[in-house]
Amino acid sequence: MSERRANGARSFIAAALAVSTLLWAATTVAQSGAGEADMLGTAWLAEDIGGRGVIDRARSTMEFVKPGQVGGLAGCNRYFGAVVLDEGTITFGNLAATRKMCAEPLMVQEQRFLKALSEAKRLDLTHEGQILLIYADGTEPVLRFSRIVDK
Repeated sequence: MSERRANGARSFIAAALAVSTLLWAATTVAQSGAGEADMLGTAWLAEDIGGRGVIDRARSTMEFVKPGQVGGLAGCNRYFGAVVLDEGTITFGNLAATRKMCAEPLMVQEQRFLKALSEAKRLDLTHEGQILLIYADGTEPVLRFSRIVDK
């Protein structure tokens, strides 16, 4: 291949990557300020807990079933309790859970999940409302969920 054609191919690939990056960024813009009305009636499946992923086929879920109430599956046990959502902030009250025993790795994941919920401070909806990110104090999310039920 001639030097001129190689340079042209590299330029085309660079331009294509730039365009695809811009398109991806446009679909991942966070919708800050999500409140109770945005979340009521939705259900979510955890895809990542504290940057460590999740165990395959282990379902950690979160459902906003009624105003001020949340529930779901922590991995092994069901949990439920109070939640306050206000324009991009989220706070969980004391969450109660059943007390079933499961395999050790699942119990460890469940504890990480419940700890992340207890530390939650803010949330963002991304990917046109299909991804829910929950943050504690840092800039990286402590929980990442995908929507499993529409409003």
